[in-house]
Amino acid sequence: FRMANVYVGGTTQPGIGGGVCQVSSTLYNAVILAELEITERWSHSMTVDYVKPSMDAAISEGYKDLKIKNNTDAPVYIEGYTTGGKLTFTVYGKNSHEAGRKVSYVSEVTSKIEAKKKFVASGDPVGTLKKSVSGHDAIKAKLWKVVTVNGSEVSREAVNSSNYQSSKATWTVGVGTDN
Repeated sequence: FRMANVYVGGTTQPGIGGGVCQVSSTLYNAVILAELEITERWSHSMTVDYVKPSMDAAISEGYKDLKIKNNTDAPVYIEGYTTGGKLTFTVYGKNSHEAGRKVSYVSEVTSKIEAKKKFVASGDPVGTLKKSVSGHDAIKAKLWKVVTVNGSEVSREAVNSSNYQSSKATWTVGVGTDN
């Protein structure tokens, strides 16, 4: 593991294992497209920028995990690899669905409260305003599984709901003068 940003107590801090959730979220999205059963999945405490709300899968040793069950009648093989800094998971198995059937997932934000702002004085010249920490909006989201057959929607069901906390955006305000 390397140092990368992790969420701790409503803040973003450098920590060991930061970035591992990008792997688990990528795997989660591949597995739900393959329609395997998810027996455990956690959202992050705050939104992430690499997937839409409710499409993330946070993991944290001893606390949060991603667990998958093969609910098909055939073996499943999951391949993961990286190329040029890009991660890909491919799920191999037997497709027992009718021809023309497609599955997609739609993220719906059901409520949003903008992040509050915090202003901190700095020694920068008077009037200077800089965002030093990006905030996170409080968001409630739902993930929908949409099934179409030959282009017509035949079902739409809720897969999960996620609640993301807010964190304040911090701005530095210059109050420094020559004297």
